Amino acid sequence: MKKFQKKPAKGARKTFRFLWITDPWHFLAHAGDTTLRLAEEAELLGHESYWADVRSLRFDGKVTIQAQRLRYPVKGGVPERLAENTYVPRDFNSIHWRMDPVVDATYLHPLMLLTLGLREPGKNKRKTEIVNPPELLHGMNEKLEPFGFSAAPPSIVSSQWEVLSRFGQKEGQAVIKPLDLCQSKGIALLSWKSPEDVEEAHQYIEQITENFRRPVLLQRYLPEIKNGELRVWFLDGKVLATARKFPVKGDFRVNIDRGSRIEKATLSASERSSLRSISLHLKKLNIRLAAVDLIGSYVTDFNFTSPGLLRDLERLNGKNLARPIIEALASARKKP
Repeated sequence: MKKFQKKPAKGARKTFRFLWITDPWHFLAHAGDTTLRLAEEAELLGHESYWADVRSLRFDGKVTIQAQRLRYPVKGGVPERLAENTYVPRDFNSIHWRMDPVVDATYLHPLMLLTLGLREPGKNKRKTEIVNPPELLHGMNEKLEPFGFSAAPPSIVSSQWEVLSRFGQKEGQAVIKPLDLCQSKGIALLSWKSPEDVEEAHQYIEQITENFRRPVLLQRYLPEIKNGELRVWFLDGKVLATARKFPVKGDFRVNIDRGSRIEKATLSASERSSLRSISLHLKKLNIRLAAVDLIGSYVTDFNFTSPGLLRDLERLNGKNLARPIIEALASARKKP
């Protein structure tokens, strides 16, 4: 029989109710999932963690969601989900939209429902906050955002073959990235050094742009990737932890799920300088949680939809990183 974490001592009032909205339960990598780690820490600190499948959001006279309280074993691990109940968004203090991209209608439409629920008439006693701000989740793109503060490598974004080809042939080789995917999906290194290379590039881009209808990002290949890609976790614009990720053997892409190793990081002067600029940008936009990737001093990914690898960073740095995150989230707004 499992022993579950005890409730806080009497008088330790549970003032915050967290809701973690994710992809369906069976899609989660439970042992390494960042969302479940944060939910666990919230429970340990005396708050309440609820989980909901994004598909349970609905409108039937008002916006509701089916959510389940999470209960964690004493020794940690996969939580038990208690009985499912119907809630409205205002029943929670802090709602975390933790769906993984693709950022398409299946991502955006439920998010629109959620924000609609918070605009419905009536007093919001809990001063519900969605993390990160929904207007940014709606209107920003993780691949494009580095251009907002001149941090990206030389790049071009277009759906036109002539424009993309001109950039690619100037560079000799370039990395292509879909704008709406994650975890290295669709990313490829294209060569433009021979007519055969150009033809192969044309075929790949035609496919990935759906016959040159969807814009893609074409970016300078950075050979510094062999020295690793820096992952930086930010909390309210401040550096929380860092690590260095290395490409899969025989590849230029980094993918932890496919065997990329991850190590403790020592930052260079140029990386430290870049982090100062990133910090200012995050604070300006009120992005509370972010995981930013850099190659050299260039920002190559700007993850504010569902930043991950928190457990890996805890293991590498020997620190409880979830605790300061939950403490910050629970103290940022007036308690009910």
